[in-house]
Amino acid sequence: MTATAPSDNLFSTPNLRTLTLRSFLLGLRENTVRAVWQPFVLSLGASMPLLGLMESIGGYGGIVSTAMLPLGGWLSDRKGRKGFMIVASAFILCSLAVYAFAAWTRRWQWLLPGVVLYGLSAIARPAADSMTAESASPAERGRAFGLTTTFFAVSGIVAPTVGGFLAQRFSFLSVLLVGLGLELGTLAVIAMVLRETLPHEDRQTAAVPDFLAMLRRSLTPPARLRSFYVAVTIDAFAFGMGAVMISGLLSKTYGFTPLQLGVIASVGSMAWALPQMFFGRQVDKRGCVPFLILSEGISVVVTAGWLLARSFPAFLALQVLWGLAVATWVPAFLAWIANSVSETQRAEELGRLGAFRGLLSFPAPFVGGLLYDAFGFRGPLVANLIGALIVLVILWRFVREPERSTPVSGQ
Repeated sequence: MTATAPSDNLFSTPNLRTLTLRSFLLGLRENTVRAVWQPFVLSLGASMPLLGLMESIGGYGGIVSTAMLPLGGWLSDRKGRKGFMIVASAFILCSLAVYAFAAWTRRWQWLLPGVVLYGLSAIARPAADSMTAESASPAERGRAFGLTTTFFAVSGIVAPTVGGFLAQRFSFLSVLLVGLGLELGTLAVIAMVLRETLPHEDRQTAAVPDFLAMLRRSLTPPARLRSFYVAVTIDAFAFGMGAVMISGLLSKTYGFTPLQLGVIASVGSMAWALPQMFFGRQVDKRGCVPFLILSEGISVVVTAGWLLARSFPAFLALQVLWGLAVATWVPAFLAWIANSVSETQRAEELGRLGAFRGLLSFPAPFVGGLLYDAFGFRGPLVANLIGALIVLVILWRFVREPERSTPVSGQ
């Protein structure tokens, strides 16, 4: 594959512009719907453990999403990137339609096929991350991921508040219909404008024995990446128990309205968006690991703050710190893994990492729901805090910079 030449203005790269637009539209849909998703589920009569079970099935780190990651990564390295992004958008459209039907009938049971369809959309995650990496040189990948995630975060400055307002003023169904419209726009951008980045000559041969071998490898991470795998897996389990469930916890415990939850999410997105490009550049200059450690440290402070906070203003203030934690984590995490593997195996490795992490952490939201039933609001958050402290130690003592993170001259 021909390496992408460095550019002072990454936004001048046509494909990166398109990926950034996709990220913005995806963020509008995700932030609008996600802000009210957990209160919506609870409003249909579901319990906290049942809400956690749905997150464990089809949430970002759910078992269905996990199953799709190695498949999507393996196929993407053999069939290209773009097609799987189109398929994923179609899954999202079907999922939102099922959610809308559940809202119309007032039956939470319809949410179960919806969350499965949502989980299937994870088939595109390795392809999308690989396409972003392939649209920039190795020395620019922190900034490239920073650019796409900045626009995702920018979309979240207003979208969650709008979603909360629509849910409170009209209905949850109105939010889901808006989400459907936004996803149709995302699908149009992918299908008509986005260009494939994996040439046919760089694609690997698709063979079933190779796929089965990859699945076996997913359970045994490469020795040089093992500490990183362990750290991000514990991180996913810890935050799956607490942070992933925070909207439901606040709604159930303190009676926060959809609008209040939307405002909290908007503040977090603003705190994420404003410094994202700065941290992306710093990752390119100073390496990934310092920012992974910084992010986890901030997350520890936020989780401890959630345990002590009681009022809406307090949770709003803590969301500023949470946005900073995301802003430091995302470009460092993606650049670390992108710089640790070859380009022809990048999507597969992203899928393997997601599979390893997901297989071990997918029950976390359900466990968080059970901890809530047993110990109340503090139960899942104390577990979250303990896990985050463990991850902080692993990152500090055992995770090192990948060799490929050093800028490559002439790329």
